[in-house]
Amino acid sequence: MHRLALLLLVVTLGRAQVELSDSPRAGALVLAPNFASGYQALWANPANLGFVPTTITFALGTPMGYGQYHYARRWSIGIGEIGGSAASNALSFGQLAAIIFQLDQQRLSLADKRRAAENFSGRGIAFNLDALLIGIGYQSSGWGGIAIGVRDRISAEFRLNSMLARIAFLGRYDTYFDSTAINWRGDTVGYARTPKRYSELFDSSRIGMSWLRDYAIGYGVRLYNGRHVQLYGGVVGRLIEGYILLDGKIENRTITAYSAISPYFNVSYGKATTPSLRPGDGLVPVGSGFGGDVGLTLDVGGRWRGSLAVLDIGSVWWDGNVFAVEDTVLNGMITTGFSSYNIFAEAQNITGEGGYFKWSGLPGVRRMLPTRLRVALSHSIGIERDVGIEATVPLRPDAPGAPPFFVTLGTRYWVNAQLIVSGGLRIGTIAAWALPVAVQVALWDGRWELGLSTQDLASLILPKRPVLSLAVALLQFRF
Repeated sequence: MHRLALLLLVVTLGRAQVELSDSPRAGALVLAPNFASGYQALWANPANLGFVPTTITFALGTPMGYGQYHYARRWSIGIGEIGGSAASNALSFGQLAAIIFQLDQQRLSLADKRRAAENFSGRGIAFNLDALLIGIGYQSSGWGGIAIGVRDRISAEFRLNSMLARIAFLGRYDTYFDSTAINWRGDTVGYARTPKRYSELFDSSRIGMSWLRDYAIGYGVRLYNGRHVQLYGGVVGRLIEGYILLDGKIENRTITAYSAISPYFNVSYGKATTPSLRPGDGLVPVGSGFGGDVGLTLDVGGRWRGSLAVLDIGSVWWDGNVFAVEDTVLNGMITTGFSSYNIFAEAQNITGEGGYFKWSGLPGVRRMLPTRLRVALSHSIGIERDVGIEATVPLRPDAPGAPPFFVTLGTRYWVNAQLIVSGGLRIGTIAAWALPVAVQVALWDGRWELGLSTQDLASLILPKRPVLSLAVALLQFRF
């Protein structure tokens, strides 16, 4: 369990994305379904692999000086890109930063715990880490383009209803436990004279986390090449490995909660056993599956561009260390609740090691991928600027890692042949709104690219805004 808490810390140290967007790639942050190309199209819109690379002229050369050109490059290679965010509508910026960077946190007093329970009531915290291990793409002038890539994505969401927030922070001090007793070990135990089931107490709560690794291959091609209209289409196939599944939700007084975690994290489920046991302590996958994407991009007169992509079609079959939570009554609590805001470290006190959940083993469970629709429309103003609108629509909102619905109004601006700046206003995220900004710099005539982005520039300007976000790409190459 301590290794799982460490992973949660590593994720937040990575400043993961929290679904403030659906494209963590630095440099392809805004209007990505329309413009992401090369290997980056694998996770934005595979149709763009069909784009034919062309040289863009910003200034012609003269006898007195060199021109400015963005040269056509057919090969694209990326290594070690990482990006993400953490956001909360229950914490202040300082509290969120203290959790992420493991700053000294004072133990909460009883009054502090009551305030924390009130703050988390109906609210929560979410984060997401996206790491590209390697991506390689090639775009031809005739038969289309192909790309391969390996990508890890870790996402989590903790959303607590009023009762769960109270139990988490107050423990046996909550008014639900109206009686106390001393057990044989001398511990004070809180009891409820009228106990209720988890499904009744914690309705509308959500706790989820997933770690998936994608091995992707994609192909895109120009389907129609008219005088003023060009249509591109593409597909992506994925082999998926799963390392962590925590998928728990309570809706309409019905509890559905599954867990499948790699043995490396040494999670305790008390005395529960499972027919899907994975022995050992190695970081081995406990789930596998297949997924796919399809996309279309339409270009009209080189001025208008629209795109549509359906991403993450498929599922993962989890067949290692699979457990389900049974709906039982909540009674007999020893803990006095979380002693800090670090819910990642504190959560183990009320899970398997705390003994408050009753687990039962399963041979396996299938969970759908977070299928979603991405659509974008943009207009080019000269060769330097594009403006447009983009939307992400979750088609399986209950799947682990599913993003919320959000809309982005954005622009992409070529300052010159070496510098691209993009930004916009995004509405509908966990933080209600965000200001995504990305900068991409090309060196060595465009052979080496550096990217830096944040999903929310406002969090760097407004000190009280509880959002942290950063994406970095230092090893992008084009040939």
